[in-house]
Amino acid sequence: MYENYIKLIKDSLSEYRFHHSMCVAEKAKELAIKHGLDGDKAYLAGILHDITKEMPPEEQERLIKEDGHILTYVERGNHRVYHQMSGAAYVKNVLGITDPDIIGGIRYHTTGRDDMTDFEMIIYLADFTSADRNYPDVDIMRAKTEESLYEGMLYSLKHTITSVVNENRLLHPDTLSCYNWVINIMN
Repeated sequence: MYENYIKLIKDSLSEYRFHHSMCVAEKAKELAIKHGLDGDKAYLAGILHDITKEMPPEEQERLIKEDGHILTYVERGNHRVYHQMSGAAYVKNVLGITDPDIIGGIRYHTTGRDDMTDFEMIIYLADFTSADRNYPDVDIMRAKTEESLYEGMLYSLKHTITSVVNENRLLHPDTLSCYNWVINIMN
């Protein structure tokens, strides 16, 4: 079931990014099963979540445009978010995967969004907490994610927003909306 997709990412990604994708797939499956969702589908979304990450920005822009999305100035000013949009477009339009959970999980795994599904949160959090991650506070992040998806989201969003602000980078509005949504749910 996964062999063709694993071969595809192995052939198109660096060794580092391939390893990361496989670690995310494992974590996504684990989290999905824990939360009563389809572990196989989460594993596939994890495999494919960074499928376009190492494509040149121009190629990613083409995929995004062909999928009907017009990049905002925030998106154009932050190439780090391209791959979530181009990845979702690639999976849908090139690979022919139409499952909205897989597409949504890939589409929002970097920025988050308002009213995320549990599946989308799982892919987002698996990317943050996979076994290959070793940033400061990763153990706290993993513990918060084990506690609840919302606790994990809140901690990760605070981490992301603080990092983006401290680096004087553009903050995607979806991230801010996601933060407000999580706060609203938790209060």
